Amino acid sequence: MLLNVLRPRKLLLACKVFVKLELGKQFIESPPFDLAATLADSSNITPIIFVITPGSDPISNLMTLAKQQNMTDRMKIISLGQG
Repeated sequence: MLLNVLRPRKLLLACKVFVKLELGKQFIESPPFDLAATLADSSNITPIIFVITPGSDPISNLMTLAKQQNMTDRMKIISLGQG
């Protein structure tokens, strides 16, 4: 609370440092994305939907996985964004 009053912009960084010191870095770092495991969890009623941020492009990983699974003819890519 004192940190928020003194330096609001530093609060997020201070929270990350605190969690890393007290609990470990695995609680502040995202695990690597495993597309093959995601495919195994999906089905015809639970599709894979990518919500991405600017600068990220999972299409090359997706195309590689489609080739490995022999699914290039079944894959449909729909862009709902600006590009």
